[in-house]
Amino acid sequence: MNLLLEDNLEKEAWERALLSLPDAGELLQSGIWKNIVLSEKYIVRRFAWRRRGKLVVLAQVLESGLSGFKTWYLPRGPVLLQAIDEEQYLWREVLADLRRLAIARQIMSIRFEPESWPLNLDFLGKKIKSIQPEKSLFLDLSLSEEELLSRMHPKTRYNIRLAEKKGVEIIQGNLDNLSDFWLLLQATTSRDGFRGHGLVHYRKLLEQGRGTIELWLAQREGRVLAAGIFSFYGGRAVYLHGASADQERQYMAPYLLQWRMIQRARFRSCRYYDFYGIDEKKWPGVTRFKLGFGGEERIYPGTFLLVISPWRPSFYNFLARLSALFGF
Repeated sequence: MNLLLEDNLEKEAWERALLSLPDAGELLQSGIWKNIVLSEKYIVRRFAWRRRGKLVVLAQVLESGLSGFKTWYLPRGPVLLQAIDEEQYLWREVLADLRRLAIARQIMSIRFEPESWPLNLDFLGKKIKSIQPEKSLFLDLSLSEEELLSRMHPKTRYNIRLAEKKGVEIIQGNLDNLSDFWLLLQATTSRDGFRGHGLVHYRKLLEQGRGTIELWLAQREGRVLAAGIFSFYGGRAVYLHGASADQERQYMAPYLLQWRMIQRARFRSCRYYDFYGIDEKKWPGVTRFKLGFGGEERIYPGTFLLVISPWRPSFYNFLARLSALFGF
């Protein structure tokens, strides 16, 4: 395939390449996400591959470790920048380079979860439990507001109008409002059966993603009924995290919050609105809510584990469990 590996690509070229993706920019491979994870004590490595002088693949790698045992994680990566003939040979060469680089840095395993991949997955390694969602829902924002509304479930349109009629207001929050989001999140994770992050992570999102990652609140008569953290990067808006109250659900605040964010995404010239994770079995209520807005389902290949040192992952997992149990 004759790919040329480059590990010092300037950040401007990196961002330009991400913005050229057909589905718009991928936040988890961006400089914004790099700053977020650096603030959370990861090491970030970046590799790029050229073919005939043109960038074809990017891989932003998050390196973490415990007691000297290091792993790599590629959220939504590697990223294929353009369609190419003999794509499977390209990926084999990219993975061979990543494996060689990992061995040189004494990495014990690589977890990666690309946005797309050839159908033949035999060389990927072992498929493991997904970190990022395997299914998402994309709205095409080239459609007019009238067209977007017409493609929604009738009940969703009704709930948006109801929230407006009942006086629900959508306002932008800041770090001072993060506690409102956090309190709602505790109720939401308990109700809908999924895990959230620590409060510090959400603070990092807003601090490091300023201008791109935003907190928005839905309130009525001064009470916050729903909240969400949204990103607007490179032509793609993403519903990153959401929460809603157990009380006063009859005012349908989450529906109006989503609609206002869809409108905001169009105002910010985004091409797509990504609802992020859907799964009818794991999150039936959340999935029904999102599907009510219409859109196209996207299915990702999943998360794969490429083991570099066969004996190390089990020992690393043992140390990680001890760390969680005893706090060292």
